[in-house]
Amino acid sequence: MTSSPLELTAPPSRLQRLLAMNGVRLGLALVVTALAGALTARLLHAHTQGLLHALAPGLGGAAAALAAYVLYVRLVERRRPDELAASAAPRELALGLLGGAALVTLVVAGLAALGVYRFEGLNAHPTRLAAAMSEMVFAGVLEELLLRAVVLRLLERWWGSWAALALSSLLFGLLHLPGEGMNLLALTTTVAAGLLLGAAYLATRRLWLSIALHAGWNFTLGSVFSIAVSGHDAAQGLLLGRLSGPDWLTGGAYGLEASALTLVLLLGGSAGLLARAAAQGTLQPRNKTQAKPAMGEQTPVAAQG
Repeated sequence: MTSSPLELTAPPSRLQRLLAMNGVRLGLALVVTALAGALTARLLHAHTQGLLHALAPGLGGAAAALAAYVLYVRLVERRRPDELAASAAPRELALGLLGGAALVTLVVAGLAALGVYRFEGLNAHPTRLAAAMSEMVFAGVLEELLLRAVVLRLLERWWGSWAALALSSLLFGLLHLPGEGMNLLALTTTVAAGLLLGAAYLATRRLWLSIALHAGWNFTLGSVFSIAVSGHDAAQGLLLGRLSGPDWLTGGAYGLEASALTLVLLLGGSAGLLARAAAQGTLQPRNKTQAKPAMGEQTPVAAQG
């Protein structure tokens, strides 16, 4: 009769214990992802010309942020980054782009029906379309990585889906406070946009839908309808029109993201996605026992279809 040798497991090092703490992970993921994206975009902006100068900073910065986040997940959390599963990307990116464009178009159509928006024709000389597309991709990727993949996902381990969604959406709104024309309605509507984007992540457990919704919304608003985006000056987009009426409908200087009609549509979209997440069982309750995740812990199972 033989006995198996005693297997000894070395205790985790101080660094391993430190990296197992949610607070440390949250801070590290934010810094690594943001720095990689911002520094790459700045470097490419300084060393490119022509069409490459329009496209490379945003697209390169987005790629660098994605790569840095994947590296963080692999090395620190020791798991597959299922929230960036490539197999789901084509379908969810397409749905998100169409969904973002459709939401903006619905708002504009509603305001046109109310006599608040008037179409004035096509723009024969739209400006900066390539650069705007690149910038919207960069903003969509970086903000969704930071606020959904990092903040929402890690807070969810402590406090569950609902609290994490609320806090990450509030942070999304607060980050837009510097926008011109910001007021209580603008802040509320921007928080509602954060709810929609967070709900897209919770319903799929992947980032592709929220990234595409974010980019599709911004590009359609600014570069198609030539309307201010989050308080930034309106671009000379593909279509020309005029908004006239009370600020609570037009959004004032902040743009349609401060319109009451936009708020209603965003809340409706959020409710639909959250209902789907609840039906699929992808919402997580508050974790009352686990203060920090074990090394290699997986995120909740991604939704199918």
